[in-house]
Amino acid sequence: MYVTDKAEIDIDATPDEIWEYVTDPVHWTASNPEEHYGLEYDTPDNRPREGATFHQREEVAGMFADLHGRFPYIDHPNVAVWTGTAYYPLIRGLVTVRIPEGGTIRLEETADRTRMSHAVWMDFPNNRRGRLLKWLFTTVFDGKAKLYDHTKKELEFFKKRLEATATTPE
Repeated sequence: MYVTDKAEIDIDATPDEIWEYVTDPVHWTASNPEEHYGLEYDTPDNRPREGATFHQREEVAGMFADLHGRFPYIDHPNVAVWTGTAYYPLIRGLVTVRIPEGGTIRLEETADRTRMSHAVWMDFPNNRRGRLLKWLFTTVFDGKAKLYDHTKKELEFFKKRLEATATTPE
């Protein structure tokens, strides 16, 4: 039982410039400092590549998550697909809920800009517990809206930073 959302934004930069900036784990973490607590890629240069795994600590809808994932597909600098399992410790860690999650980050060059999008999903189990968790997430925690806000905030940060550092030709 999926919860999905997608945010997108146009950035005045090339796909290569955006890719180079957003794949830096320091910049990704800074894109949402209230909810990102660190990102590490298990690669020698600490950058994503196809088949690489990663670990991110974050909050989603006010709930801490320890996300372990991998990149099954990357088409540099156009597409990065990630999948993983987020571990949500509930009731002070007495119970840990595991939710499969994933996303697709796209950089599509237009006539004068690049459209960056991030489509994300969470897959709640199709059983009583999963239906309860999905209901709590989408209603009590307003999770779908907060998932969008979380993703949109990242993209807005990247736009602001990349466009602020852009140089204009003379």
